[in-house]
Amino acid sequence: MTTEQRLFATFLRRSVWAYFWGSLAVLLNALIVHGLYFAWEPWAWLYAAGLGVLVSVPMAAADLWLARRQLAPARRVFAEGGGGLEAARAAYHALSLWPLLSAGRVMGPHLLAILAAFFPLVHLAHRYGGFPTGPEAMLYLLPWYPLNAALHATVEYLVGAAESQRLLAHLRARHGDAGVAWSRLRVPFLVKVLGVMVALGLLPLGQVALLAYFKLQGYGTAPDPAALPALIAWGLASGLALVLAGGVLLSREVARPLRAVLEAMRQVRAGQSGVRVSAIAWDELGDLTEGFNALSQALEVERQRNQDLYRDTVHALSAAIDARDPYTRGHSQRVGAYARLIARKLGWSSQQAYQLYITGLLHDIGKIGVPEHVLNKAGKLDPDERELVEGHTLIGYNIARQARALEPHLPGIRHHHERMDGKGYPDGLSGEAIGAEARILAVADVWDALTSRRPYRRALSPQEAYRQLQLESLDPRAVRALWELWQEGALEELLEDARQSNPALGGLSAPPPRPGSAPARPDEGAPEFRGS
Repeated sequence: MTTEQRLFATFLRRSVWAYFWGSLAVLLNALIVHGLYFAWEPWAWLYAAGLGVLVSVPMAAADLWLARRQLAPARRVFAEGGGGLEAARAAYHALSLWPLLSAGRVMGPHLLAILAAFFPLVHLAHRYGGFPTGPEAMLYLLPWYPLNAALHATVEYLVGAAESQRLLAHLRARHGDAGVAWSRLRVPFLVKVLGVMVALGLLPLGQVALLAYFKLQGYGTAPDPAALPALIAWGLASGLALVLAGGVLLSREVARPLRAVLEAMRQVRAGQSGVRVSAIAWDELGDLTEGFNALSQALEVERQRNQDLYRDTVHALSAAIDARDPYTRGHSQRVGAYARLIARKLGWSSQQAYQLYITGLLHDIGKIGVPEHVLNKAGKLDPDERELVEGHTLIGYNIARQARALEPHLPGIRHHHERMDGKGYPDGLSGEAIGAEARILAVADVWDALTSRRPYRRALSPQEAYRQLQLESLDPRAVRALWELWQEGALEELLEDARQSNPALGGLSAPPPRPGSAPARPDEGAPEFRGS
């Protein structure tokens, strides 16, 4: 069963049960009022209950048939899974009218069907079955029946409003504002509360007053002041029960959008973006949810703008850093991209991988503190120059920690030249003491260095670079993930960028090393490398 089917099944089950209990309460109220008013014997009470059941069963069947037709658009969307946006709008329209239609069925076909069937049935029972009260006497109570039905209609309205909100919220969450069909007039919250309280508070009192007046006047029965206390007591008790039930239902209708807004606020406070409230209300509570959604959207736009500014600033900074060393142009961008792909291959979330990508863009920020003649030196570095180059990790760390927004990137900036055997720099960390971010960055850093051209060596092929990675003291899981990415063809674009990105070499690669010569000095990666 799909989510939509479960929602609709729950809606139907709760609506049918609410209708059943509401109808039973109305039937019980009518039975007690008639019994007290006409002073029936116990057997007459049972007789009247049977007549009420005979009338209620076909009436309920007809009522449920009409309700099914009114819910047909919603059934097509939720139960049958059919239709697109237009079907969703039709379902939204039907569900938004559902509370009013529920009340209208009770006050219209429901009430008229009862009156049309009950009085002829009472006539037959009185004439041929010995029922003590005839329809002529009951006609005096005709003004009371709409009051009784109005109580039922009020409860049906509240139940319908509470239950339809879940389906309306789901439609809005699924289709957005495009799926909203505003079909109901705005009802101010004060009017709604006053209407419910007046209906549930004054209607029972109106019943009591009407019955007391009829009883004192002897309409349909002999005047009997002694019967008034029982009628009044029942009217007040039933009225109190209805007020309590109405208060519970009304509080549920109020609480649902408030809870939704509070939950959405908690999500925003926890850092989630794009949070929207789908609770439906046609009053000031609706204004609250719409206001929250507008605020959330504005925050999301501002967050995206800040994120774009942050990303663009980091890109510009990394490009400026790489520009100081013409032999490594685009290196930081490629290291970030390689690291992001490796992280995703290892099962990191997209957000975690994106943060690692930003760290890759910033990992060489410390090169800004390395003299340019050292960075651009084509020959072998002397010990002092190597110390300057290796110091770029601490320089970058000290620069980045000045900005609170860069705090998550500090470990990768500081430790991307650490090695699993503890022979890296600057802190000589080993194994798992090196953060996962730095271990992945180290692999990406060495890989890009080996597959890029340098004035003193050619770019290695991926197979040669992979063999070199296996000789280095790097995280084997990250190395294996990188190799699998190459086998899948996911690295080709980055490798091509590395081959084409060095204008300083005039588009030519250095010749391969002569047999028997010393190994070519890679520019970055291993402890004796220049660093990147």
